[in-house]
Amino acid sequence: MGRTQAQEPTARHNTDMPNFNFPLSTLSIAAAVCAMSCAATAQTAPNAGEVLRDLQQTAPQTAPRNPALQKIDEADDSDTSNAQRVNVRSVVITGNTEVPTAELLPLVAGLEGREQSLGQLRAAARRITRHYREKGFAVARAFLPAQDVTDGRVTITVVEGRISSHRITNTSRLSDDRVNAFVAGVKDGDVVRGADIDRGLLLLQDTPGVGSSRATLQPGASPGTSELLVDVAPSAPYSGSVAVDNYGSRYTGESRVSGQFTLASPLRLGDQLGVSALTSGDGLRFARLAYQLPVGSSGLRVGYAYFDVRYKLGKEFGPLIAHGTASSHTIYASYPLIRSQLRNLNATLSYEDKKTTDNVDATATVTDKQLGALALGVNGNLQDALGGGGINSLDLSLTSGKLEIQSAAAVAIDASSARTNGSYDKFSWGLSRLQRVGDATLLWVAFAGQQAGKNLDSSEKFSLGGPSSIRAYPTGEASGDEGWRGTMELRHTLGAGLHGVLFYDLGAIKVNKSPFAAVNNERHLAGAGFGVNGAWDRMQLKANLAWRTRGGAPQSIPASAGKSPVLSVQAAIAF
Repeated sequence: MGRTQAQEPTARHNTDMPNFNFPLSTLSIAAAVCAMSCAATAQTAPNAGEVLRDLQQTAPQTAPRNPALQKIDEADDSDTSNAQRVNVRSVVITGNTEVPTAELLPLVAGLEGREQSLGQLRAAARRITRHYREKGFAVARAFLPAQDVTDGRVTITVVEGRISSHRITNTSRLSDDRVNAFVAGVKDGDVVRGADIDRGLLLLQDTPGVGSSRATLQPGASPGTSELLVDVAPSAPYSGSVAVDNYGSRYTGESRVSGQFTLASPLRLGDQLGVSALTSGDGLRFARLAYQLPVGSSGLRVGYAYFDVRYKLGKEFGPLIAHGTASSHTIYASYPLIRSQLRNLNATLSYEDKKTTDNVDATATVTDKQLGALALGVNGNLQDALGGGGINSLDLSLTSGKLEIQSAAAVAIDASSARTNGSYDKFSWGLSRLQRVGDATLLWVAFAGQQAGKNLDSSEKFSLGGPSSIRAYPTGEASGDEGWRGTMELRHTLGAGLHGVLFYDLGAIKVNKSPFAAVNNERHLAGAGFGVNGAWDRMQLKANLAWRTRGGAPQSIPASAGKSPVLSVQAAIAF
């Protein structure tokens, strides 16, 4: 399933920060505890789906790395000497096979019927060159060949630039055959197109086991040709990180330790094997295993993931002796519809099968559920130069699933209340922009939301509260079938690896798509604060202090625990 929070892209690739931005399909497990009232408080017991959904961190989602395509410098023909002038009667363009003459003639139409200098004729040739480059022909060039122009007939020749040969130097963790497959689309004799070379290089660089890839075009053996040199360097064979934070729920443990470990291309196929784990002690234990590999060299990737969760509620809900387990199997695929330096668009498809068991020993209650969900999504980013430059991101996901409550008592309760059992659909979306507003200042604005076709199981609801959304409220403060949230952050570089942050968060949820009880069906929350992000070599620190500005005291925890401001901290080290 797609993420329901717009994730911020950055131009800098950073693998040092531990990233628990697992797909929502991994996090939204259906280990829902029955809505129970605690004798000492008015809070309802949280469920594991809500807890795990809030593992999505506010760490920036990095954009794919963009290798530089080094192009041959255009020869300097900027001579604007007026010593020789020509009475131009007609202009003939030759050598063009990829761009129609009718498309090029308007670029030189102003030359005909008047006297032109040699510099003006060369400027017209440069306009044709620029047009070719804008269309993606990386080394195409138009020039004035030696000619007799006494009759007023001027010829401009285009050399579109063809690849005479290519040579690959591969020291990465991919086999030579795999590397060759990514650039096989650029054949000897083809016209040099920057977009074709870029896509192959970028897909290659996205592949686990590749640290960097670079292409260089140099003059070929014959005039008008180029030799393509591709250098592919290795990534580290493995990477990992360990982190501590206080992002957890009051009832499963606020203080947590997490870790992840990834093997890059263990089979030299561009595959990836990853394991992740998180624990807060007895309250929450989470483990995940995932494997993915490329199919061919088009960028298509398929994968499988399995996770296991065990939770136990404490604090005010301790007397209930509420605990449970959940497991999930997910198969998924992704394909880059667009992969370029400035624009990227990916399509995703996944199917998840989840099974949960919730136990309340104090009431001898056991609830079993099974949920299958098919999700189709697209996500991408676009860089532009507007207002000094920025990056826009988009994340859309349509999910169709079926919930099967397998405990007879729970089925009866659901039938007379929320009616979540059976088929359901939901749509999740996220939009964001990272805008440069100065040499050392960035502005990030993001919005995300969810719409549903019916009342949803608690694991599928939209959540507010915690470091991934409204930072002034505790994790899992409010959840609903439909909702939205937004955030605005002003970030300023302080120096010495530190960045100061001012932020404002807001959001709202509709608890039930179709209300079934005479209670308030909406919540509106907002908060503001400041923070600091630090990065030093392989160490990172995130700390935020947030005050509530709308929504009143928290309802998910006792009044005595709902202090303001709320401090959230994460420290991590990568290896």
